[in-house]
Amino acid sequence: MKKYPAEDNDPFRDVKDWQDHRYDPGYFTGGNIHPLLKARRPNKYGYVLILSGLGFLFFAAFFGRDSFWIEVVLQIAMALLLIAAGVKLVKGTDPRHPKMKTKKG
Repeated sequence: MKKYPAEDNDPFRDVKDWQDHRYDPGYFTGGNIHPLLKARRPNKYGYVLILSGLGFLFFAAFFGRDSFWIEVVLQIAMALLLIAAGVKLVKGTDPRHPKMKTKKG
């Protein structure tokens, strides 16, 4: 049960609820995700993820020569994951509002 009522028009209600229950085991295992990631699409946080991923790629390209190969592979994998998540947040459809499908025939 939510501690903060939905009708109070507080934009930080979900953030307060997240902070109050972040250490409760099992509270967020039903599809409840952080309010920052639940924002409408296009989500501006996606640009931060894309820039972070590009930073990882830049770091791996220029400073990876002096590192072990596994470090470079992990940096590239992390960069690709960040870029993919960022693109999904920026261009992805909002899963809470799926498009209506029409039947042919």
